[in-house]
Amino acid sequence: MAQGKIVEGKDIREAVRVTADVCVIGSGAGGAVMAKELAERGAAVVVLEEGGAYFRESFTGVIKESMAKLYRNLGVDATAGVPSVLVPTGKCLGGTTVINMGTCFRVPEAMLQDWQDQELQGYRAEDLAPYYDRVEKIIQVQEVKPEIMGKNGEIIAEGARRLGLHPKPIRRNVSDACKGCGNCSYGCLEDAKQAMTLNYIPLALQAGATFYCDTRAEVIVHDEHRLSGVAAKIYDRQTGAFRQHAEIAADVVVLAAGALNSPALLLKNHLANRSGQVGRNLKLHLCTRVLGIFEEVIDGHHGVCQSLYIDDYLDQGIMLEATFTGPSSQLAALPGFGQELWDLVHDFRHMASLGVMVSDTSSGRVRADGHGNPILTYTVNQEDTDVIKKATMISARILFAAGAKKVIFTGYGEPVLNSVAEVERMQDRKFRAADFMLMAFHPMGTCRMGAHRKNSVVDANLESHDFRNLFIADASVFPTSLGVNPQETIMAFATKCADYIAGHVL
Repeated sequence: MAQGKIVEGKDIREAVRVTADVCVIGSGAGGAVMAKELAERGAAVVVLEEGGAYFRESFTGVIKESMAKLYRNLGVDATAGVPSVLVPTGKCLGGTTVINMGTCFRVPEAMLQDWQDQELQGYRAEDLAPYYDRVEKIIQVQEVKPEIMGKNGEIIAEGARRLGLHPKPIRRNVSDACKGCGNCSYGCLEDAKQAMTLNYIPLALQAGATFYCDTRAEVIVHDEHRLSGVAAKIYDRQTGAFRQHAEIAADVVVLAAGALNSPALLLKNHLANRSGQVGRNLKLHLCTRVLGIFEEVIDGHHGVCQSLYIDDYLDQGIMLEATFTGPSSQLAALPGFGQELWDLVHDFRHMASLGVMVSDTSSGRVRADGHGNPILTYTVNQEDTDVIKKATMISARILFAAGAKKVIFTGYGEPVLNSVAEVERMQDRKFRAADFMLMAFHPMGTCRMGAHRKNSVVDANLESHDFRNLFIADASVFPTSLGVNPQETIMAFATKCADYIAGHVL
């Protein structure tokens, strides 16, 4: 078996014309897994990745440089709606796995039951367990160890326990080389966080897969009944200038460009949308942060970025995760101006941070502009707003129980609280969605899976209802908001899909 290769745009001098069994669009949690699993079964696999290839030696830990190299549009993509929600995603070899925090969860049992109630077959916990097991072994999933937890996690755990809650260390795809440097979101400096570039992509290369970076899929070639390949453009990474065309003839096309770009590409090509559902049903996992300021030094940026979780309220759609990043991103959401803001910034080393994540009932939409770029619309409904308010109040109580002298909401409605009594006075106050500064790191649902073609895009095998050789293997296929970080589930789904393709299609 010939070794595969990574081909970068700067090295391409002439048009690319390749024939393959499978063309995969995207190299993140879905695409890299598909490439490895299918190549190991003997398929000729070509992967198209719009972003560049970056590895440890090119990571600097400087946020501005990392954003430019590893994030799509510098990480500032956002929804149009009330309020606007920031939705940063990765654009590089390995996708968002290179810049996420490594958090790994399996789908909660209650969510799987909900899917069964929607007549989806093959998604019970026992059905998915072998795929999760396979993924976890390859990406080295393990609990955060005490020595790299960091004081941010320790102090939040103490506050939670004082309130009778049950904090647990987060499970992450990370090797024992992790030193808790807190640089997870900007390219791991130790090659400890197990992004796709450290496992699935090398395994895919070993099995003969070829990865074309700096290569943007533009046209999915098809007739009325079947896809026949992908036409792409190769760009110069530094200047953005067009370099060459690429044409990949393939028996199977796997779309794994993420829940924003997968539907945008389908819509641009007027493809696989007889149900009218492509781009609809956008789910985001609405997130905000609550900060506590303590007398003691916390140095929350020392230790892993995401260290522990509190799922006592998961049945209400609330997940709390101890999350702390460097000052450039952690301080950006602080309220106030002038001296007030300056005083808060000076308390950076005394801050602890609790991330709020709400499983949304709101639903948005992805459309494509004239160039095929995604346009996001999403408005937060009052039901989700009330849950966000409850989650922030719970977080504030935890921080005060841990000894915080004041608590800061990263929003506009009630920015600074000085006591638990002030938290309780919020109980009867009506909040608007625009009172919160919201982020979202897990777009989902825009090509959702379903048993019935009239209200879904792919079936339970992740195969398009409209084209039998088109598969989608990313978070766009989730039929509901997951309620937990999705990367491990994307990988498990892709593994399951690859088994189906190898056994029934190729």
